[in-house]
Amino acid sequence: MVLGPTEIEKDILKEGANSQEYMRTQDYTEKWFRIFENLKYAFQTKNLVVVYATSGTGAMEAAVTNFLSSDDKVLYINGGSFGKRWGDICKKHNIETFEIPVEFGKSPNIDDVKKYLEQNSDVKALFATLNETSSGALTDIKAIGELLKNYPDILFIVDCISGLLSEEFLQDAWGVDVAVSASQKAFALPPGLSFLSASKKALDRAEKSNLRNFYFDIFDYVNNANRGQTPFTPAVGIVNQLDKRLQKIKNEGLENFRNRYKKNTLYLREGLKNLGFNVLAESPANCVTAVYTKDLDAYKIVQIMREKYNIEIAPSGGELKHKLFRIGNFGNIQIKNIKFFLKCLNKVLKDL
Repeated sequence: MVLGPTEIEKDILKEGANSQEYMRTQDYTEKWFRIFENLKYAFQTKNLVVVYATSGTGAMEAAVTNFLSSDDKVLYINGGSFGKRWGDICKKHNIETFEIPVEFGKSPNIDDVKKYLEQNSDVKALFATLNETSSGALTDIKAIGELLKNYPDILFIVDCISGLLSEEFLQDAWGVDVAVSASQKAFALPPGLSFLSASKKALDRAEKSNLRNFYFDIFDYVNNANRGQTPFTPAVGIVNQLDKRLQKIKNEGLENFRNRYKKNTLYLREGLKNLGFNVLAESPANCVTAVYTKDLDAYKIVQIMREKYNIEIAPSGGELKHKLFRIGNFGNIQIKNIKFFLKCLNKVLKDL
């Protein structure tokens, strides 16, 4: 019950165990066309969604190098490890960055975002994170998108890696120009695929970028996607699993998919509350629960759960190592699994 990689259903696992196919065939092209269409449904967009054989951070870097230039200025919302990562990637490429700091565990205040925009109206992009995985805090992307309507020259770039599918996300309706996600969270697939969806406004900006590199060049992926292919060798086994996953999501329906996750998350949090634990985030995201342990050693809890009860939960690092642990219920985690988890956590409290 970590935040990724996640538990995978047996039928999806079986798909990944099949013999590897040669990808430059008409059959595989038809598969790609189906995947590209179903990814649009996942992102709620009319834009093409390209697929990289990389982790989510690769897609984040692609979102920086494709749409910005080295003399640009950007704003980024930093509420934790992954918000900070936007700033780190931009700095690596010598882009001037302005941080919008957010207290750990809290969600961005829209008035604060507005203030920073007013003070830095010449920035080329604003980076945000739908779900700050390190704290479990949810960002109101819709409200920021409304705010950015007053700044039509600023690209809105959003990390949806741990939030897509499990949270409501309407890329087109909310005015998001570039959205990135990855395979190992709510998609409940092995790590190794990432996704990037770019608006026409973003693609127009990409034409002028002086940072575009060889592997992540968006136009190479767009041109190949239009013929039902990728420019380089895809992660064939995971792509086949992605095809099956997207069809299952389409059959279930996004709202039903989210509601099922939400039901499980609420059951988990009610059980944690009954055990005396508090959820850190003021506005907690679905499927990511950061737990503040007060006087208990969070890292000991993680260790005992692993070594004695064979359950994996995610520790925090740095100053929070002994104060915070995180639980994920992405993928094939059912109510019965959550009941067993809570039963074992109660035993851990007695062990301590």
